[in-house]
Amino acid sequence: MKQTSNILLLTLFAALFLLENCAPFTRVYAEEEPGVTLAQYHTFNWLDNTTIKQGNSGPDWLSDGVKSTIRSSVEKQMSRYGFNPCDEKPDLMLHYHVVIKNEVLYVRDWSCGLLVDGPGQYDRCNRIQPVNYREGTLVLDFIETKNGNQVWRGAAVSMLENMKPEGSAARIDAATKAIFKKFPEKPLPTNNL
Repeated sequence: MKQTSNILLLTLFAALFLLENCAPFTRVYAEEEPGVTLAQYHTFNWLDNTTIKQGNSGPDWLSDGVKSTIRSSVEKQMSRYGFNPCDEKPDLMLHYHVVIKNEVLYVRDWSCGLLVDGPGQYDRCNRIQPVNYREGTLVLDFIETKNGNQVWRGAAVSMLENMKPEGSAARIDAATKAIFKKFPEKPLPTNNL
C-alpha cells in the first residue's frame, strides 16, 4: 500500500511539474471592442482606482514591488507598439488586476500498473485523485479616455505553486508578453524586444 501511495504522489508531482514548467500559461485571452481600431491611439496613462477589489489575491500580491513590476512590464510592451506615456489627456487609460484563487486538478490514479487482471482491478485503476493548487490571473484593460469605454482586454492564467510574490518578476514579464501576443496590431519593427 505504501508503494502505491508513493507512486501516486510521484505521478501527481510529475503532473504539476509538467503543467507548471511546460505550459506556464494555461490560458491566454484577448478581446477587443468591435469596430474599434487600436492603431488610432498613441498615448496612455495608468488608471489609479483604489476602490477596485483585487479578488482574493491577498496583501502580498498587492505589494508596491509587484505593482511596479506589472506596470514596467506592460509599459515595455506598450512601447513596442508605438504607445507613449502621457500625463495630460492620454488616449487610453490602462488598468490591471490580479486574482489568485485556489483550484483543484483531478488526476487519474495509474498506480496499479498497466495490466488489469479482472473486473475489480479496473475499478482500482480508474480512480481520480484531486490535487489542490493556486491559480493566478493577470488582467489588463485598455479604456478610452474620451468616453470611458473599454476597448481591449487581455488576460493570462497560470499555476502559481511554490511561487512567492517577490520571485514573480519573470512570470509577470512572461504573462505580459503572452497577453500582447494576442494584441491585434503589429509591433513596430524597430522596437522588437
